[in-house]
Amino acid sequence: MSEPASKPLSSGVVINIGIIAVGVIGIIVLLGVRLLDDGGEPAQPLDLAVRFEVAAEGFDAPVLLTGDGTATRYVVEQRGTVVAMAADGTRSAEPLLDLRDRVLSNHERGLLGLAFHPDYGENGRLFVLYSRADDGATSISEFRRGEDGRVGTTERPLLIIPAISTIHKGGMLAFDAEGMLVAGIGDGSTGNDPDGHGQDPASLLGTLLRLDVDRGLPYAIPPDNGFADDRDARGEVHAIGLRNPWRFSVDAETGHLYIGDVGQATWEEIDVLAPGEREASFGWSEMEGLECFAGRTCDPAAHIAPAVAYPHVEGETGHCAVVGGYAYRGETGSLPAGTYLYADYCSGTVWAVPAEQLHAGQAEPTVVGQVPVDMGQVRSFGEDDAGELYVLTESGYVLGISSTGDA
Repeated sequence: MSEPASKPLSSGVVINIGIIAVGVIGIIVLLGVRLLDDGGEPAQPLDLAVRFEVAAEGFDAPVLLTGDGTATRYVVEQRGTVVAMAADGTRSAEPLLDLRDRVLSNHERGLLGLAFHPDYGENGRLFVLYSRADDGATSISEFRRGEDGRVGTTERPLLIIPAISTIHKGGMLAFDAEGMLVAGIGDGSTGNDPDGHGQDPASLLGTLLRLDVDRGLPYAIPPDNGFADDRDARGEVHAIGLRNPWRFSVDAETGHLYIGDVGQATWEEIDVLAPGEREASFGWSEMEGLECFAGRTCDPAAHIAPAVAYPHVEGETGHCAVVGGYAYRGETGSLPAGTYLYADYCSGTVWAVPAEQLHAGQAEPTVVGQVPVDMGQVRSFGEDDAGELYVLTESGYVLGISSTGDA
């Protein structure tokens, strides 16, 4: 395995435990992990607080907001629809894409990912990841916009991954800085990864997959994929060691991938994949967060350590599942440039950390906001073509995010 982009846990770990008052959820314990820089100086937290403003409401279980490259915003609904969202927050009367007749939508299954081709304005190509209604398999498929401006229902499947359970599907799709389509795929198990998919590059489960959709039939293997040179691996596999990478993002400025990997019983984590990293493993299921998992033998130095890890907190509004977000690269300055946001599904807590700290493995997260309980649990973040960021909630809200100007 090549040298990790982030320093392994064996390199000068400092654990800080602080008590922080967080909005309506009261007092919680936050565990921050800081890796010291070469000079021994710890990273500094952001001096930031954010506000949430309703940009739209009334969506059905929204899981993603994204742009198509032409300044139009689209919201993905888990039931199987992709709907345009106007500047005033109203939704289009007709969906851009309606796959309800072929999508199995239940709990962690459904229409989970959407990525518009970087040249969508010219070629009309878009890609989705969804759970098939007939067998629950995960399908990564292409659709096209017709001359009439509508996306047709003719589907071109690229990759089908059989279901081994009803959960841990991952689901995110995005194009990286090189124009390759990246998919986050969960380990597919109901717990503990008993078949060891997480550490098996010959399996498509528990991975980041990377496909060249502009060459080959139905796609080509990029020669710089993480495991492309491993004869025992699937060429599509770009990184391994993930449990349930529900949401990841690509830094529009640096090309880094920021991965929110949902933990099992103890730890939630944000992992970072640097451009050009080869044969990367993020540890699962030898490790969960900062520890060897369930008493298993592990070598932390063999894996890329999480840039951020936080423990579960029991209770009705405790932490339970990380929701990965985006590094702000927007045009309006609504947040400090390079601020990476992420959240927890159960508690609604939103944290921020400078992207350069993630790159260096010196993350010092700051609690910057709390999504109101009456707006529902945090399901996802979104990013539009202008680089502005949003939070999507269980109750169908799309919330714009901006700095309050007060820390």
